[in-house]
Amino acid sequence: MPVLRPQMPTATQLYPYLVEIDDRKYYSNGGPLASRLEVELSRHIGCSDDTVTTTASATAGLTAALLALELPEGSYCLMPSWTFAATAHSAMAAGLKPWFLDVDRRTWALDPSAVKAALQPVRRRPMALVVVSPFGAPIDIAAWQVFQNETGVPVIVDAAAGFDTVRFSSLISVVSLHATKIFAAGEGGFVVAPNSQICMRVRTAANFGFNGSRIAQGRAINGKMSEYHAAVALASFERWPLTRLRHLQIAGWYRQALKGLPGVSLQPGYGEGWACGVTNVLIESDSAQSISRYLMREGIETRMWWGAGCHVQPAFERCNRQELPATEYMADRVLGLPHFFQMQKTDVALVADTLATALKSRAAGRRRPK
Repeated sequence: MPVLRPQMPTATQLYPYLVEIDDRKYYSNGGPLASRLEVELSRHIGCSDDTVTTTASATAGLTAALLALELPEGSYCLMPSWTFAATAHSAMAAGLKPWFLDVDRRTWALDPSAVKAALQPVRRRPMALVVVSPFGAPIDIAAWQVFQNETGVPVIVDAAAGFDTVRFSSLISVVSLHATKIFAAGEGGFVVAPNSQICMRVRTAANFGFNGSRIAQGRAINGKMSEYHAAVALASFERWPLTRLRHLQIAGWYRQALKGLPGVSLQPGYGEGWACGVTNVLIESDSAQSISRYLMREGIETRMWWGAGCHVQPAFERCNRQELPATEYMADRVLGLPHFFQMQKTDVALVADTLATALKSRAAGRRRPK
Protein backbone atom coordinates (compact mmCIF):
# COMPACT_ATOMS: atom_id res chain seq x y z
CA MET A 1 0.00 0.00 0.00
CA PRO A 2 1.61 3.32 -1.04
CA VAL A 3 1.91 6.18 1.40
CA LEU A 4 0.53 8.55 -1.27
CA ARG A 5 -0.92 8.25 -4.75
CA PRO A 6 -1.54 11.58 -6.53
CA GLN A 7 -5.02 12.18 -7.92
CA MET A 8 -4.82 14.37 -11.00
CA PRO A 9 -7.40 15.42 -13.62
CA THR A 10 -7.83 12.97 -16.49
CA ALA A 11 -6.83 13.66 -20.08
CA THR A 12 -10.51 14.05 -20.92
CA GLN A 13 -10.93 16.72 -18.25
CA LEU A 14 -7.84 18.55 -19.48
CA TYR A 15 -8.73 18.45 -23.16
CA PRO A 16 -10.87 21.64 -23.40
CA TYR A 17 -8.12 23.69 -21.72
CA LEU A 18 -5.42 22.26 -24.00
CA VAL A 19 -7.52 23.21 -27.02
CA GLU A 20 -7.63 26.78 -25.69
CA ILE A 21 -3.84 26.80 -25.39
CA ASP A 22 -3.44 25.48 -28.93
CA ASP A 23 -5.87 28.05 -30.33
CA ARG A 24 -4.25 31.03 -28.59
CA LYS A 25 -0.61 29.93 -28.92
CA TYR A 26 -0.06 31.50 -25.49
CA TYR A 27 2.02 29.29 -23.23
CA SER A 28 3.40 31.30 -20.30
CA ASN A 29 4.11 34.85 -19.02
CA GLY A 30 0.79 35.43 -17.31
CA GLY A 31 -1.43 33.90 -19.95
CA PRO A 32 -5.24 33.84 -20.00
CA LEU A 33 -5.52 30.49 -18.19
CA ALA A 34 -3.15 31.61 -15.42
CA SER A 35 -5.17 34.82 -15.09
CA ARG A 36 -8.42 32.82 -14.97
CA LEU A 37 -6.91 30.59 -12.32
CA GLU A 38 -6.04 33.63 -10.19
CA VAL A 39 -9.69 34.69 -10.35
CA GLU A 40 -10.84 31.22 -9.29
CA LEU A 41 -8.31 31.13 -6.46
CA SER A 42 -9.42 34.53 -5.21
CA ARG A 43 -13.03 33.30 -5.14
CA HIS A 44 -11.94 30.21 -3.23
CA ILE A 45 -10.16 32.34 -0.63
CA GLY A 46 -12.61 35.24 -0.61
CA CYS A 47 -10.32 38.07 -1.67
CA SER A 48 -9.79 40.39 -4.62
CA ASP A 49 -8.18 38.80 -7.66
CA ASP A 50 -5.47 41.50 -7.71
CA THR A 51 -4.13 40.09 -4.43
CA VAL A 52 -3.41 36.60 -5.82
CA THR A 53 -0.58 35.67 -8.16
CA THR A 54 0.31 32.23 -9.49
CA THR A 55 3.88 30.93 -9.45
CA ALA A 56 5.88 28.05 -10.90
CA SER A 57 6.03 26.40 -7.47
CA ALA A 58 5.47 27.25 -3.82
CA THR A 59 9.26 27.45 -3.45
CA ALA A 60 9.36 30.08 -6.19
CA GLY A 61 6.42 31.86 -4.56
CA LEU A 62 8.07 31.93 -1.15
CA THR A 63 11.35 33.13 -2.67
CA ALA A 64 9.55 35.88 -4.61
CA ALA A 65 7.61 36.93 -1.50
CA LEU A 66 10.85 37.27 0.48
CA LEU A 67 12.50 39.16 -2.39
CA ALA A 68 9.49 41.50 -2.49
CA LEU A 69 10.33 42.58 1.07
CA GLU A 70 13.58 44.10 -0.30
CA LEU A 71 15.59 43.18 2.78
CA PRO A 72 19.34 43.73 3.12
CA GLU A 73 21.47 40.89 1.77
CA GLY A 74 22.43 38.43 4.49
CA SER A 75 19.58 39.38 6.84
CA TYR A 76 18.35 36.71 9.23
CA CYS A 77 15.03 35.03 8.47
CA LEU A 78 13.42 33.18 11.38
CA MET A 79 11.63 29.90 10.67
CA PRO A 80 10.98 26.53 12.28
CA SER A 81 13.43 23.73 11.72
CA TRP A 82 10.37 21.44 11.73
CA THR A 83 9.46 22.04 8.09
CA PHE A 84 10.24 20.86 4.57
CA ALA A 85 13.62 21.88 3.14
CA ALA A 86 11.96 24.26 0.65
CA THR A 87 11.27 26.77 3.42
CA ALA A 88 14.96 27.22 4.17
CA HIS A 89 15.99 26.97 0.52
CA SER A 90 13.63 29.84 -0.32
CA ALA A 91 15.20 32.12 2.27
CA MET A 92 18.69 31.34 1.02
CA ALA A 93 17.62 31.87 -2.60
CA ALA A 94 16.33 35.31 -1.56
CA GLY A 95 19.73 36.17 -0.07
CA LEU A 96 18.68 35.64 3.56
CA LYS A 97 20.11 33.45 6.32
CA PRO A 98 17.74 30.94 7.97
CA TRP A 99 17.60 31.03 11.76
CA PHE A 100 15.86 27.93 13.11
CA LEU A 101 13.41 28.09 16.01
CA ASP A 102 11.65 25.36 17.94
CA VAL A 103 7.95 24.63 17.57
CA ASP A 104 5.25 24.08 20.17
CA ARG A 105 4.50 20.38 20.73
CA ARG A 106 0.82 21.24 21.23
CA THR A 107 0.43 22.61 17.69
CA TRP A 108 3.57 21.47 15.77
CA ALA A 109 3.93 25.13 14.75
CA LEU A 110 5.76 28.22 15.99
CA ASP A 111 4.20 30.06 18.93
CA PRO A 112 4.08 33.89 18.70
CA SER A 113 4.90 34.44 22.38
CA ALA A 114 7.85 32.05 22.26
CA VAL A 115 9.20 33.70 19.11
CA LYS A 116 8.88 37.13 20.68
CA ALA A 117 10.82 35.90 23.71
CA ALA A 118 13.49 34.45 21.42
CA LEU A 119 13.98 37.86 19.81
CA GLN A 120 14.95 39.61 23.04
CA PRO A 121 18.51 38.29 23.53
CA VAL A 122 19.37 38.43 19.82
CA ARG A 123 21.91 41.14 19.04
CA ARG A 124 21.37 41.27 15.30
CA ARG A 125 17.70 41.85 14.64
CA PRO A 126 16.04 39.31 12.30
CA MET A 127 14.37 40.98 9.35
CA ALA A 128 11.71 38.40 8.45
CA LEU A 129 9.82 35.43 9.85
CA VAL A 130 8.33 32.46 8.00
CA VAL A 131 5.55 30.71 9.90
CA VAL A 132 4.81 27.21 8.63
CA SER A 133 1.34 25.69 8.55
CA PRO A 134 2.20 22.10 9.56
CA PHE A 135 0.84 19.77 6.87
CA GLY A 136 -1.92 22.26 6.07
CA ALA A 137 -3.20 22.80 9.61
CA PRO A 138 -4.74 26.22 10.30
CA ILE A 139 -2.54 28.59 12.28
CA ASP A 140 -3.48 31.52 14.51
CA ILE A 141 -3.38 34.23 11.86
CA ALA A 142 -4.73 36.90 14.22
CA ALA A 143 -1.91 36.27 16.70
CA TRP A 144 0.71 36.51 13.96
CA GLN A 145 -0.82 39.74 12.67
CA VAL A 146 -0.42 41.16 16.18
CA PHE A 147 3.16 39.87 16.28
CA GLN A 148 3.96 41.61 12.99
CA ASN A 149 2.42 44.88 14.16
CA GLU A 150 4.17 44.84 17.55
CA THR A 151 7.64 43.74 16.42
CA GLY A 152 7.81 45.24 12.95
CA VAL A 153 9.12 41.91 11.64
CA PRO A 154 7.35 40.95 8.39
CA VAL A 155 5.59 37.58 8.67
CA ILE A 156 5.11 35.25 5.71
CA VAL A 157 2.98 32.12 6.02
CA ASP A 158 4.35 28.99 4.35
CA ALA A 159 1.00 27.28 3.81
CA ALA A 160 2.36 24.84 1.24
CA ALA A 161 -0.20 22.15 2.13
CA GLY A 162 -2.85 24.61 3.24
CA PHE A 163 -5.12 24.95 0.22
CA ASP A 164 -8.16 24.26 2.42
CA THR A 165 -7.07 26.52 5.27
CA VAL A 166 -5.34 29.54 3.71
CA ARG A 167 -7.08 32.81 4.51
CA PHE A 168 -6.79 36.41 3.34
CA SER A 169 -5.07 38.60 5.94
CA SER A 170 -2.44 41.30 6.42
CA LEU A 171 0.20 38.58 6.03
CA ILE A 172 1.60 37.13 2.81
CA SER A 173 0.68 33.45 2.39
CA VAL A 174 2.13 30.92 -0.05
CA VAL A 175 0.43 27.67 -1.15
CA SER A 176 1.75 24.74 -3.16
CA LEU A 177 -0.06 23.10 -6.08
CA HIS A 178 2.43 20.25 -6.40
CA ALA A 179 1.12 16.87 -7.55
CA THR A 180 1.34 15.52 -4.00
CA LYS A 181 -0.94 18.22 -2.59
CA ILE A 182 -4.67 17.93 -1.96
CA PHE A 183 -5.35 20.41 -4.79
CA ALA A 184 -2.81 19.99 -7.56
CA ALA A 185 -1.57 21.47 -10.81
CA GLY A 186 1.18 18.90 -11.19
CA GLU A 187 3.65 21.65 -10.30
CA GLY A 188 2.91 25.20 -9.27
CA GLY A 189 1.84 27.46 -6.44
CA PHE A 190 0.26 30.79 -5.62
CA VAL A 191 0.77 33.74 -3.32
CA VAL A 192 -1.97 35.60 -1.45
CA ALA A 193 -0.90 39.16 -0.61
CA PRO A 194 -2.52 41.69 1.76
CA ASN A 195 -3.08 44.21 -1.03
CA SER A 196 -2.58 44.75 -4.75
CA GLN A 197 0.65 46.72 -4.30
CA ILE A 198 2.41 43.92 -2.42
CA CYS A 199 0.99 41.38 -4.85
CA MET A 200 2.50 43.32 -7.76
CA ARG A 201 5.88 43.37 -6.00
CA VAL A 202 5.72 39.59 -5.60
CA ARG A 203 4.64 39.19 -9.23
CA THR A 204 7.56 41.40 -10.32
CA ALA A 205 10.02 39.41 -8.20
CA ALA A 206 8.80 36.23 -9.92
CA ASN A 207 9.21 37.77 -13.40
CA PHE A 208 12.89 38.76 -13.64
CA GLY A 209 12.13 42.04 -11.86
CA PHE A 210 10.11 43.22 -14.88
CA ASN A 211 7.08 45.45 -14.27
CA GLY A 212 5.67 46.92 -17.47
CA SER A 213 9.04 46.91 -19.22
CA ARG A 214 12.04 44.69 -19.86
CA ILE A 215 14.12 46.60 -17.30
CA ALA A 216 14.88 44.59 -14.14
CA GLN A 217 13.83 46.66 -11.13
CA GLY A 218 15.57 44.51 -8.51
CA ARG A 219 16.68 41.02 -7.54
CA ALA A 220 14.27 38.47 -8.95
CA ILE A 221 13.76 34.96 -10.30
CA ASN A 222 11.83 33.34 -13.12
CA GLY A 223 8.93 31.92 -11.15
CA LYS A 224 5.95 32.20 -13.50
CA MET A 225 3.32 29.50 -13.94
CA SER A 226 2.89 28.01 -17.41
CA GLU A 227 -0.48 27.80 -19.15
CA TYR A 228 -0.26 24.01 -19.05
CA HIS A 229 -0.05 23.89 -15.27
CA ALA A 230 -2.81 26.50 -15.02
CA ALA A 231 -4.94 24.18 -17.17
CA VAL A 232 -4.42 21.30 -14.73
CA ALA A 233 -5.33 23.50 -11.78
CA LEU A 234 -8.50 24.77 -13.47
CA ALA A 235 -9.53 21.19 -14.19
CA SER A 236 -8.82 20.34 -10.54
CA PHE A 237 -11.31 23.01 -9.46
CA GLU A 238 -14.09 21.07 -11.18
CA ARG A 239 -13.65 18.16 -8.76
CA TRP A 240 -12.54 20.09 -5.67
CA PRO A 241 -15.77 19.60 -3.63
CA LEU A 242 -15.54 15.83 -4.15
CA THR A 243 -11.80 15.82 -3.43
CA ARG A 244 -12.25 17.73 -0.19
CA LEU A 245 -15.10 15.51 0.96
CA ARG A 246 -13.09 12.36 0.27
CA HIS A 247 -10.08 13.51 2.28
CA LEU A 248 -12.29 14.52 5.18
CA GLN A 249 -13.84 11.05 5.00
CA ILE A 250 -10.40 9.40 5.16
CA ALA A 251 -9.54 11.56 8.16
CA GLY A 252 -12.74 10.44 9.86
CA TRP A 253 -11.87 6.79 9.26
CA TYR A 254 -8.43 7.28 10.76
CA ARG A 255 -9.78 9.13 13.79
CA GLN A 256 -12.11 6.22 14.49
CA ALA A 257 -9.61 3.44 13.70
CA LEU A 258 -6.82 4.89 15.87
CA LYS A 259 -9.09 5.94 18.71
CA GLY A 260 -7.87 4.41 21.94
CA LEU A 261 -4.63 3.01 20.50
CA PRO A 262 -2.17 3.50 23.38
CA GLY A 263 0.81 5.71 22.74
CA VAL A 264 -0.42 6.95 19.35
CA SER A 265 -1.90 10.38 18.66
CA LEU A 266 -2.90 12.05 15.41
CA GLN A 267 -1.61 15.47 14.41
CA PRO A 268 -3.28 18.15 16.57
CA GLY A 269 -6.57 19.22 15.00
CA TYR A 270 -6.43 16.56 12.29
CA GLY A 271 -9.85 15.99 10.73
CA GLU A 272 -11.46 18.82 12.68
CA GLY A 273 -13.16 20.64 9.81
CA TRP A 274 -10.15 21.07 7.52
CA ALA A 275 -8.91 18.74 4.81
CA CYS A 276 -5.35 17.71 4.13
CA GLY A 277 -3.67 15.13 1.94
CA VAL A 278 -1.52 13.39 4.56
CA THR A 279 -2.08 11.58 7.85
CA ASN A 280 0.61 11.93 10.51
CA VAL A 281 0.74 10.21 13.87
CA LEU A 282 3.03 10.77 16.82
CA ILE A 283 4.21 7.53 18.40
CA GLU A 284 5.02 8.14 22.05
CA SER A 285 6.42 4.74 22.92
CA ASP A 286 8.76 3.96 20.05
CA SER A 287 10.81 5.43 17.22
CA ALA A 288 9.04 6.20 13.97
CA GLN A 289 11.87 4.58 12.01
CA SER A 290 11.51 1.20 13.69
CA ILE A 291 7.72 1.18 13.25
CA SER A 292 8.17 2.27 9.63
CA ARG A 293 10.44 -0.70 8.96
CA TYR A 294 7.91 -3.09 10.49
CA LEU A 295 5.05 -1.68 8.40
CA MET A 296 7.16 -1.83 5.25
CA ARG A 297 7.79 -5.54 5.82
CA GLU A 298 3.99 -5.90 5.91
CA GLY A 299 3.65 -4.08 2.60
CA ILE A 300 2.58 -0.71 4.02
CA GLU A 301 4.65 2.28 2.96
CA THR A 302 5.11 5.19 5.35
CA ARG A 303 7.07 8.42 5.27
CA MET A 304 8.81 10.68 7.76
CA TRP A 305 7.84 13.72 5.73
CA TRP A 306 10.09 16.28 7.43
CA GLY A 307 12.80 13.87 8.55
CA ALA A 308 14.80 15.06 11.53
CA GLY A 309 14.27 18.75 10.78
CA CYS A 310 16.16 21.17 8.56
CA HIS A 311 18.93 21.84 11.08
CA VAL A 312 20.53 18.40 10.59
CA GLN A 313 20.60 18.58 6.79
CA PRO A 314 24.00 19.40 5.24
CA ALA A 315 22.60 22.36 3.30
CA PHE A 316 21.58 24.11 6.52
CA GLU A 317 23.77 22.68 9.28
CA ARG A 318 25.75 25.93 9.58
CA CYS A 319 22.64 28.05 10.07
CA ASN A 320 21.97 29.62 13.46
CA ARG A 321 19.45 27.89 15.67
CA GLN A 322 18.07 27.88 19.18
CA GLU A 323 17.72 24.73 21.26
CA LEU A 324 15.20 22.47 19.51
CA PRO A 325 13.87 19.92 22.04
CA ALA A 326 10.33 19.75 20.62
CA THR A 327 11.62 19.43 17.07
CA GLU A 328 13.99 16.62 18.05
CA TYR A 329 11.26 14.86 20.03
CA MET A 330 8.81 14.91 17.12
CA ALA A 331 11.45 14.08 14.53
CA ASP A 332 11.99 10.74 16.28
CA ARG A 333 8.29 9.95 16.61
CA VAL A 334 6.16 11.49 13.81
CA LEU A 335 5.26 9.08 11.04
CA GLY A 336 3.20 9.65 7.90
CA LEU A 337 0.69 6.85 7.23
CA PRO A 338 -0.89 5.99 3.85
CA HIS A 339 -3.38 8.61 2.71
CA PHE A 340 -4.65 8.93 -0.86
CA PHE A 341 -7.92 9.62 -2.65
CA GLN A 342 -8.52 5.99 -3.66
CA MET A 343 -8.27 4.64 -0.08
CA GLN A 344 -11.15 2.63 1.31
CA LYS A 345 -12.28 2.24 4.90
CA THR A 346 -10.86 -1.29 4.87
CA ASP A 347 -7.44 0.07 3.88
CA VAL A 348 -7.46 2.44 6.85
CA ALA A 349 -8.50 -0.42 9.15
CA LEU A 350 -5.62 -2.53 7.83
CA VAL A 351 -3.11 0.26 8.48
CA ALA A 352 -4.44 0.78 12.01
CA ASP A 353 -4.42 -2.95 12.82
CA THR A 354 -0.90 -3.40 11.47
CA LEU A 355 0.31 -0.38 13.41
CA ALA A 356 -1.20 -1.81 16.60
CA THR A 357 0.51 -5.14 15.94
CA ALA A 358 3.82 -3.39 15.29
CA LEU A 359 3.62 -1.56 18.60
CA LYS A 360 2.77 -4.76 20.49
CA SER A 361 5.60 -6.64 18.79
CA ARG A 362 8.12 -3.94 19.62
CA ALA A 363 6.91 -3.77 23.23
CA ALA A 364 7.15 -7.55 23.61
CA GLY A 365 10.69 -7.48 22.21
CA ARG A 366 11.75 -4.90 24.75
CA ARG A 367 10.30 -6.96 27.64
CA ARG A 368 11.87 -10.25 26.51
CA PRO A 369 14.68 -11.34 28.87
CA LYS A 370 18.15 -11.21 27.38
